[in-house]
Amino acid sequence: MSWNENPDTINRTAKLLVDSKACNSPREAINFLETLVLQVSVGDDIGDDTAAQAALLTIVNAGHRAFLGGINVAISKNVQLRVPWGFGLNVADAVNLFGGTVVKSLNPNKPTLAVARPEDPIGKPVLHITYSGWSGGVVQKFDHVLKNSGIVPAGVAAGALGISEVFQNALGEPVASRRDIGISLWNPLCNWRDENAVGPALEFLPSKIWLLGLGHLGQAYSWVLGMLPYENPKETHVGLIDFDKVVKGNIATQLLVNGSDNVIDRRKTRVVASALESLRFETTIVERAFDSTFRLDRTRNEPTVALSGFDKRSPRLDLGNGGFLRVVDGGLGSGYSNYLGITTHTFPAIQGPAEAFPERSLASPVLSNAYENEIDNLIREGGKEDAVRCGMLEIAGVNVGAAFVGAFAGSLVISDLLRILHDGPNFSVVSVDLQCADNVQASVIPWDLNSTFAFSRALTL
Repeated sequence: MSWNENPDTINRTAKLLVDSKACNSPREAINFLETLVLQVSVGDDIGDDTAAQAALLTIVNAGHRAFLGGINVAISKNVQLRVPWGFGLNVADAVNLFGGTVVKSLNPNKPTLAVARPEDPIGKPVLHITYSGWSGGVVQKFDHVLKNSGIVPAGVAAGALGISEVFQNALGEPVASRRDIGISLWNPLCNWRDENAVGPALEFLPSKIWLLGLGHLGQAYSWVLGMLPYENPKETHVGLIDFDKVVKGNIATQLLVNGSDNVIDRRKTRVVASALESLRFETTIVERAFDSTFRLDRTRNEPTVALSGFDKRSPRLDLGNGGFLRVVDGGLGSGYSNYLGITTHTFPAIQGPAEAFPERSLASPVLSNAYENEIDNLIREGGKEDAVRCGMLEIAGVNVGAAFVGAFAGSLVISDLLRILHDGPNFSVVSVDLQCADNVQASVIPWDLNSTFAFSRALTL
């Protein structure tokens, strides 16, 4: 039996299991992912804790795309949420909306993430989501939970880390889920538990932004932006640049793409604009590729800050030519061995885009036994070898990914702008791998505070 897959339909998370030789076909990989169940135990503090709300919705939205057996959530108080993506919804309705299932009890033998300090959470193992200011992480014992409240990007980062730890453990990583791990979004170079890691209260938020590319990362940026406590969301203007349409394979990695048929084959600009406008943001749609011809029009008061999320080098080379005051570029590992890797670059910096993104020779995909076996199957079914092999090389060249990695990267990239608005450290490069998320490599550079950008007030919560 053939795979019945093509580059548009193959699940990007299932594909990493095929490429790593853990599974022999996409169907076998899907079957494995369907055995994975992630549980969430939600405590009574959820109604007063917006970082916990951001963590919960991120765990559900990103988690159900990898844990195909379901995200089962046990709640004690069905209170209303205050973060924008769930504003006005009670916890149960928000969980259902973003792909989870509310259950009365949890399985003692399934992994559990504890959110908002629940009493005696059940699971094996139990990891506690924790945060303090700009720091977020997961810990094994309730006694290790940080005591202070956190900003919502720290909640997103902590939630994404929790998913990552359980997912890595399910794939056989022995250390994952057996450690305390976290990051400071204020200063990723310092220990995430230190006083210097906490940072200031949020006072200012970016109000005019271009999103360049609306795939895995562009939608993750939108997800984190949509969590921020804007005093007046209508003052926020987001420009959206992309030319692609949604395909079935995007569901696994893109946080604003659901599984409904009516979103498939829609322009990604329209999907993201619709989601952001539901939060009362203003949007501008540009349905074309970002390239050297793009220039800001200052006479139209366009955003001067850009967040890019490309998966190719060529558009990155033009990031210094658009007239932006600041660009933050996020990059993800694209293969099974580095899919947990994240690197951000900011411009202007000492190195321009050409130096930051050197040309590398791209080797042709190496077909594992799983791909070779499928080629043989298709030939036996009557396919011509050249055409079959070409098609299989196309599938093999599709990037793998997991939505929780994008969510974590989104918290890093959005926090770059937040740091600058609060006179924090300026990094030209930040590199982190979720295999060991507290081992961060970064380079600090001076920031010209005269070159500021548009901002709005944060709502006091």
